[in-house]
Amino acid sequence: MTNLLTRAWRKLNKVISSFLFIDQWAILVGRNVDFETAALEEFQPLVPSPDRYWADPFILARDEKYYVFIEEKLYRTGLGRIACLTLDQDGNLISNQTVLEQPYHLSYPFLFEYKDEMYMMPESAQNRTLELYRCMRFPDQWEFARNLMSDIYIVDATLLERDGRWWLFANIKTEGGSSLDKLYLFSANHPFAEVWDPHPRNPIIADIHNARPAGRIFERDGELIRPSQDCSRRYGYALNFNRITTLDQINYEELRLSTFYPPRGQDVLAIHTWNTSGGITVSDAVIRRRK
Repeated sequence: MTNLLTRAWRKLNKVISSFLFIDQWAILVGRNVDFETAALEEFQPLVPSPDRYWADPFILARDEKYYVFIEEKLYRTGLGRIACLTLDQDGNLISNQTVLEQPYHLSYPFLFEYKDEMYMMPESAQNRTLELYRCMRFPDQWEFARNLMSDIYIVDATLLERDGRWWLFANIKTEGGSSLDKLYLFSANHPFAEVWDPHPRNPIIADIHNARPAGRIFERDGELIRPSQDCSRRYGYALNFNRITTLDQINYEELRLSTFYPPRGQDVLAIHTWNTSGGITVSDAVIRRRK
């Protein structure tokens, strides 16, 4: 009986909150933030207008500016598109423009360079594809190059080039399953490969606390650090930082180093992406705002 009352109270509280507040993803910008000691106070928020949210930031320092590619989701359409926020050297917003839009949802605009060209690999799971786009004019013109995978619900795909091999980390939703709790790994000789070899230990992680990617894998003191999401309490609740200890075509191992939790007692409910370029770190957070 107590459990029934608890669930009923939580449901009622959620309904009441939806009339009074809006829970909105916004971008966080910080300078020289250390992932092991990160605190919310080190970031300044960039909050969109109430009709949309901003999430999944990937940053690139270029031409004395910072370009932050994000998912911009309009509430009226329910679809995400890729936008670019341009920041000055102090992290202030200069401009905002849409750079890629499709009749299906796009998010997680993973950026990488290959043979002196810029590419974007956004999440397009709603279309059951993993799409690759080539930059024709930076930052606002992108041309479809090819599908890396088709007929698959694959989310937050993250590439890593290591020792001449390309590794692709992503969560995959199977029939009756979730897109939050299983991390899969594939590899190929180059990012345009028609066939990506699945890792023999797939899924390499099966844990809702740690599976889903949360940004670019980066290097610290010669070690690879993989950001991941803790989705145990809600989608994208907190950020983990995991040191990859073994990565080859037979084995995969990682060790959790730290977790960046949303602070208790504040109107920040979740934090779920981490990317850095040129000394600026971008993240995102669910902020509860009064309507």
